Amino acid sequence: MIRINYKIQFCLFAISLFFIGIGIYDTSNDGLKTGKELFWQISHFVPFVMGAIIFGSNLYFKRIEN
Repeated sequence: MIRINYKIQFCLFAISLFFIGIGIYDTSNDGLKTGKELFWQISHFVPFVMGAIIFGSNLYFKRIEN
């Protein structure tokens, strides 16, 4: 498990909210696309999902240690 300071990790998670904002904006303007374009629409959500998983798991394991 990678140890990163929780303040830095939270900042990176907050920055990933920017990417989900871009994804929601693009999806609401264009609607859902198909094929390769759908992949690029969904790719904006990947940093948010990854950040949420990592941040949540680190908080969960921190709680178990205490």
